[in-house]
This record gives sequence, C-alpha cells and structure tokens, in this order.
Amino acid sequence: MIIMWGLVTKDYYLLRRQAWWVLVLLFFSYFFGFRGGAAAVLTISSGITAYLLVLSSLSIEDKNNSLSFLRLLPMPARAIVDAKFMQLVLGGLLGEVCGLVIVAFISVTGLKTITGPEVIWGIISSLAIITIVYSPTLWLFFRFGMQAARIASFITWFAFWFGIVTLWQRFTIVTLWQKLYMGSMGPFPLSLVAAGVLLALLTVACFIFFLVLARRAFVRREMR
Repeated sequence: MIIMWGLVTKDYYLLRRQAWWVLVLLFFSYFFGFRGGAAAVLTISSGITAYLLVLSSLSIEDKNNSLSFLRLLPMPARAIVDAKFMQLVLGGLLGEVCGLVIVAFISVTGLKTITGPEVIWGIISSLAIITIVYSPTLWLFFRFGMQAARIASFITWFAFWFGIVTLWQRFTIVTLWQKLYMGSMGPFPLSLVAAGVLLALLTVACFIFFLVLARRAFVRREMR
C-alpha cells in the first residue's frame, strides 16, 4: 500500500506541468452547466481530468521506459498496476471537486437551478463513465503497450464523448437516462436510487475486472 501511494505521488509530481491544461479545459465545462446542468458539468470535468492525467502519465512512462526500471526494483508488480488505477480514480475525483465548484457557482449566482439529487446522480454517473471507459485503456497499456492504449484512448474519447453529445442533441439516447436525469431534478425517486446503486455496482465490478486483467498481463508481459 505504501509503495502504491509512493508511485501515485511520483506520477503526480511528474504531471505538475500538465495542471494548467486541466484548469483551462475545466473552464470550458462551465458553459455546459447552462444546458446540461450538474450532470453535464461533473461528467465533462471528471472525464477531461482523468483523460489528461492518465494519458499523460502513460506517455511519460513509455517515453522514459520507466516500467522496465520499476520492475528491477524490489516491489511487487501489482503495486505498479494498482498505482495507475488509483491515479484514474484520483483524477476523476479531482475533476469532481472542480466540477462541484463550478456547479456551486452556477447555483449560487442563480444562473441555473441545481438540486441535490441531480448533483449526486451526476457524481455517480460521471465516475461510472470514466471508470468503464478508461479502465480498459489501462489494461491495454499493460497488456500490449502504449500504442494500443493511445489508439484506444483516442477512439473512446471521440466515439464516446462526441458521440454521446450528438445522441443527446438528437434525443436518441435511451429514454431511461432521460427519465432518470429529469427525475433527479426533484425528490429522490425509487427508480433513481435503484439506478444509482446498480450503476455503482457495475462500476466497481468493471474496475476490479480490468484491474485483475492488468495485473496478470503486466506480470506475464515480457518487458523490453
């Protein structure tokens, strides 16, 4: 556990110069709050932060060939994998915090009405999205290398994020999501609670599944 947190700290130290990019992109998520509400702000802010931090970290590891060096140190291979997945979670949480600040500003200034259930649903759904979308990218990195991870992240970024916006504008998204989101504007309905619990369980299962796959792939992978 101590080794894993040490690796996470090391990654964030190396990424300190990328912080301003995150702040700039998070600024643009503010404008989505007027149209999509809290869920849109939280999803975009957490998605942008996690995407930039994870992809930048993997690029640095690949450029410096640091994974090969870390394998020579007296530390378990799973700690290296766990650190990357923990970085994904922390990146998403960091984006959530920034998103909550934006949501609070929108609510306090009266620019848009924001409800508590809407915020909670936005937090759960945004963390679920980044976990389900980016966990496979980490597995591909440890299994096939940076090239596969870069292609996967590129595809998921454009296909998912831009695709979901297009579908939302055309109102072709599954009506269940719309009903749940509209339901979050008022008191806690049972359907919203049930969907939130189900989504949280699916997120945890997906995270653990790809974490286990990445551990096995990294242990068996022949380091160049």
